[in-house]
Amino acid sequence: MIDKKFLCCDDAWRDEEIYKKIYEFSMQNPEKYWEAQLDRLSWTKIPQIVAEKEESGLTRWFPDGKINACYNCVDRHAEKTPYKTALIWQSEELENYEYISFKKLKDEVCRFANTLKKFGLTSKDCVTVYMPMVPEGVYACLACARLGIPYSAVFAGFSPNAIALRMDDCNSNFIISCDANRRGGKLFHLKKNVDEARKICGRNVRALIVRRQNVDIDWNDEFDIDYYIESRDMPTDCGIADTDSLSRLFILYTSGSVGKPKGVVMGTGGFLLFSTLTGRYFFNLFENEIFWGSGDIGWMGGHAYALYAALCNGTTSLFFEGIPTYPRNSIFWEVVDKHKVTTFNTAPTVIRAMMKHSVEALATSSRSSLKYLGVFGEILNRDAWLWYFHDVGGGRCPIVNMWGQTELGGVPTAPLSNLGDMKTYGHIGRQFFGCQLVLKDEDDKTITAPNVPGALFIKYPLPGMLIEIFGDEDAMKKIYYSKSKDGIYFTGDEAYFDCNGNHWITGRIDDVLNVSGHRISPIEIEEVIAGVDIVAEVSIVGFPHELKGEGIFAFVVLKKDITEIQRGNAKSLISDKVRKVISPIANPDIISIVNDLPKTRSGKIMRRILRKIASNDTDDFEDLTTISNPNCIQDIMQSIKGI
Repeated sequence: MIDKKFLCCDDAWRDEEIYKKIYEFSMQNPEKYWEAQLDRLSWTKIPQIVAEKEESGLTRWFPDGKINACYNCVDRHAEKTPYKTALIWQSEELENYEYISFKKLKDEVCRFANTLKKFGLTSKDCVTVYMPMVPEGVYACLACARLGIPYSAVFAGFSPNAIALRMDDCNSNFIISCDANRRGGKLFHLKKNVDEARKICGRNVRALIVRRQNVDIDWNDEFDIDYYIESRDMPTDCGIADTDSLSRLFILYTSGSVGKPKGVVMGTGGFLLFSTLTGRYFFNLFENEIFWGSGDIGWMGGHAYALYAALCNGTTSLFFEGIPTYPRNSIFWEVVDKHKVTTFNTAPTVIRAMMKHSVEALATSSRSSLKYLGVFGEILNRDAWLWYFHDVGGGRCPIVNMWGQTELGGVPTAPLSNLGDMKTYGHIGRQFFGCQLVLKDEDDKTITAPNVPGALFIKYPLPGMLIEIFGDEDAMKKIYYSKSKDGIYFTGDEAYFDCNGNHWITGRIDDVLNVSGHRISPIEIEEVIAGVDIVAEVSIVGFPHELKGEGIFAFVVLKKDITEIQRGNAKSLISDKVRKVISPIANPDIISIVNDLPKTRSGKIMRRILRKIASNDTDDFEDLTTISNPNCIQDIMQSIKGI
């Protein structure tokens, strides 16, 4: 029997022998593994029950425990290392930044919490946090956690309709926001969006407004509250709610790339333990490190790791209020150098945006402080991976090519970068300790052979997984636990594992193409097309085909600096490459050259929209509140006329 101290050994991600012993134990005894990790957090009541399984398939983690997320992220570090930097806030102007110690973080969170208490908010409310990447956004979230008030984090780039949809769904009557924020040299009027969202909701929603830009804004004295006026005399001490482990911590709405957004509710104890531990091992979140997760706190990547995991581990977390290409294409790497960032985590879209200006982007920085590079959101294509590994990281920084979902509360699998697995292009590694992934075929039988694709399930639930879909009791079983007779969690993805146990995602189950009886991964075709020199972006979807059953439709964005001759030859170049590298079977039936692809605010390509366009089913695109570039839809529809 392995003792508890050994199971908590931080050398597990550095020493292969230690890793293997803990890994094997955790696969056979997942509950005992997670029980051993409880001391990584500070509990007001240590749970005696590890997990309770319900008939629906849902597992309730640490149900009799009590814990406060804010105390774990703030107070315990403020007591031990008060003057250590907790947060670095950096604007798009390199000379404009702020270092915030754990002591100051505690003071400001308490000030914010006391302000919320002044307006009578309790655990029965749900507060909407519609904030950009600024310190007050962190204060707001942690203040809610301190008081045991569940909150809904909403991406600051969302439209009034998207805000209203989320506020209505979770019955929120209180919103925290800013007057405005600057991104890419432009001023975005968040208060104006709040006002419009309140009109759409048709009810009296109070708004706590943080004036950061001091711009003129419409003001309603009855419902608008000036944060700095109300908080200036507030004490910097505030009691801590003794919250249940299963109490609602926050709600994040899924991106909408698969239809109407769902309110994914995260519990407190299980989520905090899972994000803290996976962050520690996958992203090197130790006390002396500086972590920059460029994902917005309105998304799970930013929320789980940049906010909770980093602070809970006592790691310095950097928040950047800007975009990767302004005021220079090198700004991200200049920020890395300035603040000595050790782990950088971003989305493939960001990497490709900077890669387009490779020489300019890298010329003014050394990036010598970097130890780890991360990728989240989608699989990174080969050329971008090689640029990221060799050009950005100098061939010395492992790339953590992770896989996760909003519903999972974190990352259950990523490459074992600290164990020498540095050249990890394409696969997402092995599952984390205690995480049991399983593949099923179309007959619901478990796939045990390598290199055989199947539907990806999670056999044993993870502590960080959602505890409910807000307002829909039946949704959990219907969406996640009804796809297999075993009643296990269905991810919606297709994958396979190789001979080394590494997992490879081939795409969403709905995305996998069945062409003349052949199952073809759209990711595989996208990878080949993305390797054509003149191609900037590509998305592959299926469409009804009279002979094949399903045809292959390629939406391709070309690079801007190519010649007219190259543009004219683009389709033949793409077709020839696919035929040569994969097979004529995988050759797209239709190649449409477009100016842009529809994406969510987090950079994911909205393939469901492209599938509708390819299938000429454009009467109803369903929810479009999360799309960042809605104008491109009409452009794409216009471009394929006559094809």
